[in-house]
Amino acid sequence: MKTTGAAENNMRHLHLHNYKIEAKGIKKKIIYQFSDVHLTEYDHLSDEKEKESAISFTQIWIKQRLVFADNHGDPYNKEELQTARAYFAELLAAANEGDVLVMAGDICHDLSGANLRALDADMKNLQIPYMYVLGNHESIDDIPDGHLLEKAKAPVQILELEDMLIFGLDNSLQTVTREQNETLRNALLGEKPLLIVMHSPITTEGNKADIERYGGHFRFNYEGAPEEVLEFVEILKQNASKVLAVLAGHLHFASDSEIAPGLMQYVSSQGVLGHINRFEIGD
Repeated sequence: MKTTGAAENNMRHLHLHNYKIEAKGIKKKIIYQFSDVHLTEYDHLSDEKEKESAISFTQIWIKQRLVFADNHGDPYNKEELQTARAYFAELLAAANEGDVLVMAGDICHDLSGANLRALDADMKNLQIPYMYVLGNHESIDDIPDGHLLEKAKAPVQILELEDMLIFGLDNSLQTVTREQNETLRNALLGEKPLLIVMHSPITTEGNKADIERYGGHFRFNYEGAPEEVLEFVEILKQNASKVLAVLAGHLHFASDSEIAPGLMQYVSSQGVLGHINRFEIGD
C-alpha cells in the first residue's frame, strides 16, 4: 500500500512516499529510505580544483534533477527548490523520527574531502541506526580509514535487528561477486527475514520500459549480464518468502515493481529534490 504527499511540520520541502509492508512476527518499525542526493560541496579546506569541480557539478544537478522529474512526473515545487545540502539536512531530520535509515547510494556526487566533511557534520545528528551503501559516483578508494563510511567499504553489510536483518549489498559497479551471493545464501538460511538494500535496481517487467529509455547506464540484470548478477536475482526469486523487500536507488525516479510474486522492489526517487520513502514494516 502506498500514499504520497508533502512532509509535515518543519520538513515542508520534502516529498514523502508512504508504504506499508505486512510481515508477521516483526514488531512494527518505521524505516526511511533515500538516495541520490548528489552533494557537491566545497569549503575553506578545498583547493581550487575541488572548488571549481563542486561549482560545476552543482550547476549540472540544478538542471538535471528537474529533467528527471519532468520526464517521470515526480512532484516538486519550483518556487521552493533547495540546495542538495539543505535537502540532505531535512532528509536526515525526517529519518530521525523513525527507527532505521537506509541510504541507497549516491548521497554524494563524489567522495571529495568537502563532501566527506559535510557528511561528518550532518550525520552526527542521527540518533537511529543507519546503513549507507555506495552508489556509482562514490568510490571505495576515497573513503579514509576510520571514517563513518568505513563500513560501506565492505562488499556486504548486515545490520541485525531483533527480528529482521538489513542486508546491504555493494552493487555500485552494476555487478556482484560469487562471494556476495554466497553471503546472501547464508543469511537466508537464518530465521530472520531480510530487507535488501543496494544502489542499482533489478530490472523487472514493471520497470523495464522506463529503464530501457536511458540505455546501459541504469541496467543491472540485463541480457548478457555477468553470471553472478543473474544468479543473484535468481536467489532472491527462489527465496521470495524470506525477503521483505528490495530497496534501491540510482534511477532518479520513483519505481515500485514486483521481482517475484510477493517480493516488491522500491526504488527511491532523487533525494536532490527532497524525495524520501517511509516504510511501516511488521504487525
